[in-house]
Amino acid sequence: INALLSADADAVVGAEWGQPSPDRAAQRNGYRHRDLDTRVGTIDVQIPKLRQGTYFPEWLMERRKRA
Repeated sequence: INALLSADADAVVGAEWGQPSPDRAAQRNGYRHRDLDTRVGTIDVQIPKLRQGTYFPEWLMERRKRA
């Protein structure tokens, strides 16, 4: 899940993490930690933060819904 979120944030930013690009729209600035409840237990999900703009996947917005 964390790798997928990182790749999705790279698409929003316009460049991979740590790679210079003239098409870059923003820069990454750490992670938010959220718990995701699943049938097998709780997973700590690291959501990338951006310095400018926002990135938060809609499927994590629903509170306390099991995946």
